[in-house]
Amino acid sequence: MHTTVSWPGGLTFFVLASTVLGSGRDIAPVQSRVFDVDYVLNEDALPVDTVQIWYTADEARTWHHYGYDEDRQSPATFQAPSEGLFGIYFRVTNAAGTSGEEPTAGVEPHVWVYVDTTPPVVQLHEARPSIVLGRRAVQLRWTAIDAHLTSRPIEFEYRQVPGGQWQPAFNDPFPNTGRYDWRVPEEISGGIELRLIASDRGGHRVASEPIEIDLAARGVASPRPDTDHAKQRDTMGETPQQPFDATGKSGKTRAAELYVESLKLREQGDLRGGVARLREAVKLDPLFTDGFAELGSMLFQLGDLERALTAYEIAVDQQPTMRRALRGSAMVFRQKKDYASAAKQLRAILRTNPNDAEAWMNLGDIGIFQGDELLARECYVRATQIDAGAEDVIRKAQERLALMAEVSRTYQQRD
Repeated sequence: MHTTVSWPGGLTFFVLASTVLGSGRDIAPVQSRVFDVDYVLNEDALPVDTVQIWYTADEARTWHHYGYDEDRQSPATFQAPSEGLFGIYFRVTNAAGTSGEEPTAGVEPHVWVYVDTTPPVVQLHEARPSIVLGRRAVQLRWTAIDAHLTSRPIEFEYRQVPGGQWQPAFNDPFPNTGRYDWRVPEEISGGIELRLIASDRGGHRVASEPIEIDLAARGVASPRPDTDHAKQRDTMGETPQQPFDATGKSGKTRAAELYVESLKLREQGDLRGGVARLREAVKLDPLFTDGFAELGSMLFQLGDLERALTAYEIAVDQQPTMRRALRGSAMVFRQKKDYASAAKQLRAILRTNPNDAEAWMNLGDIGIFQGDELLARECYVRATQIDAGAEDVIRKAQERLALMAEVSRTYQQRD
């Protein structure tokens, strides 16, 4: 929509605004700290001498002079100092005079903008079947984390499997309570997939990984078997669990001993010997998650990226929130230049612990590799702020921010 602003003397211009976000104001959601504001000057006002830009970051209680639109032609570029709600005010002069006084407390901006560069981190947890008043129900539990969620940010969608289309499970969105008992309508039956969508004030809409629910059995279906991983386990040395080894010890006991031996060999620099011990360990105990994670680490150090990734993925299959395995697989994807997959693994870590400074810093690195400097900067800033005890990470993130600033200055000097 366009907002029309008029002053005495016939000077008029129009400011481009956008969505209403629950406050009764027209507020444009923006997902970058650098954005353009379109405006159209009335022909009667031309030629214009200056287009001055002011902004407020505290609901028009105080105003700050931002600068000028140097070419006096739409659009005007604005760089927000942070995330949050900003009001922007234009003050225009021509031969007839100025459009008005400098803005003071209480003056309404010509356009409101909500800046939010970071999408929510969301996870839909395992669903639990139940019966409520004789009707089928599913206990939904979720985590949605973001500094700028809307007042009712949570939606759910479902689809029949296989091949159904996603459709709303509820008419209206929910507040972020983290839990809801869904009384399943009678017309929904059989196997379905369900996903959560969280929205923030910057216009991001992030969907969780879907979960499967077997409504016919009134329960939650087991995860789909990953046939690729089943085949790949052979490359890790895994066979059906052997209850005892040749010495008569239980498989788990001997696997634990082999794990300790592998760590000692790693400390001695014998990674291949460590890998051999771990292969034997996971053969004796195919559910030895720590063994697979360590195997991935040693294979990565040896440069065997494919087998390292397989080992990490098996560990994640067994323990989806295992930070060590998620971080390891992100490192492999980064080496393979599969930055989208690396970012996905790092966001999985942040769904469990949004205060993981190292994960934020690594996600910033991925942003650099993807050419998204704004994302990188936001991630580095978060890494410096969320955990005061992560001194080494804070130092590295600050060094990255300083380097980005230096590169930016260099390019400005060249221009």
